[in-house]
Amino acid sequence: MRRLLAFSGLVLFLFGAAVTTADAHVIASTGYSTVTQDGARVDYLLSLEYAVLARAVDLGAPATDDAQRAEALHRNEARLEEYLDERVVVSLDGAACEPAIRRTSIGKRADQPYADLALTFVCPGSSGLFHLRYKVFQDTDAVVDDHLNQVEYHFGDHNGRTVFDSSHHDYTVGESSLATSSLQYGRMGVKHILLGLDHVLFVIALIIGAKSVRNLLQVTSTFTLAHSVTLISTLIGGVTVPAIVVEPLIALSIAFVALENLLGGNSTRHRLPVVFGFGLLHGLGFAGSLRITDEAGADLLVSLLSFNVGIETGQALLLVAVFPLLLLVRKTRYAVPAQRTATGVVAAFGLFWFVERFLLS
Repeated sequence: MRRLLAFSGLVLFLFGAAVTTADAHVIASTGYSTVTQDGARVDYLLSLEYAVLARAVDLGAPATDDAQRAEALHRNEARLEEYLDERVVVSLDGAACEPAIRRTSIGKRADQPYADLALTFVCPGSSGLFHLRYKVFQDTDAVVDDHLNQVEYHFGDHNGRTVFDSSHHDYTVGESSLATSSLQYGRMGVKHILLGLDHVLFVIALIIGAKSVRNLLQVTSTFTLAHSVTLISTLIGGVTVPAIVVEPLIALSIAFVALENLLGGNSTRHRLPVVFGFGLLHGLGFAGSLRITDEAGADLLVSLLSFNVGIETGQALLLVAVFPLLLLVRKTRYAVPAQRTATGVVAAFGLFWFVERFLLS
């Protein structure tokens, strides 16, 4: 009975992960903020994906070029101010600073149009505890499944970086440290791989194809090395590959590894180069979610390393959750049908995403 439950559990786990991904593939959005104090004035440059902002605020008819987007932002400044009024708040010693949009424009990040909103906050003084609150694109807006905003701030002697996401909306300047920032970026990494279900299914395909614990460590270490190379080199070295190319190929990598499992072409000698190549590709996907554009420095490097450690932590959680169950199933007479069924589900959804992303790109 325990073996039968193990068989059923493995199939249902993988099928459930795939169905969840197909029905609710995470739509993520990344924003950027540069916040600078100048006496009693705080300048806040907020960059948001134009398409997401247009849905949240209803900027009118869909724009087809940057000129139309810029005009839509300018025409709807009052509506934008109303939307941001309670979602982007700067306060000093508990007193809210008076906000206003100074100008709007269109920028580009990773080939996507971004709305650049230059906000000014007039505060009741120039010294004290400055507090930032950020609640843009929350669940009530129903425009994205997940949104985070990477913030670079400069308040007198306090300079640094923080991250706002669905579980972190508030930040008091001066309360952060390098350790706190590292934890935030590490959490981002864990969240990214566990919510990025295409990455989850790729790792699961590797786990199913592993013949032993040693083989599993070899392929996962190769994957880790490869995606770390492209993640760091892309964000620091400035290498860019459009998401329109990366995303369909990531989906194809899932199907490829899963089909190799079915066809028996997963020998260690053959698989390691394949995993390394696909790892480079997934690293580009991880980099696309972070999109840091600051100049390289010690704090930036620590943030990137923390993000990467978070990804590895999430990957380790997957290994701990799935591989023991797989080993238990392999001791039963259901081993072959269980692994083939689970692998077939992974391959099917990889192919489905490839076609979907290729046709929609």
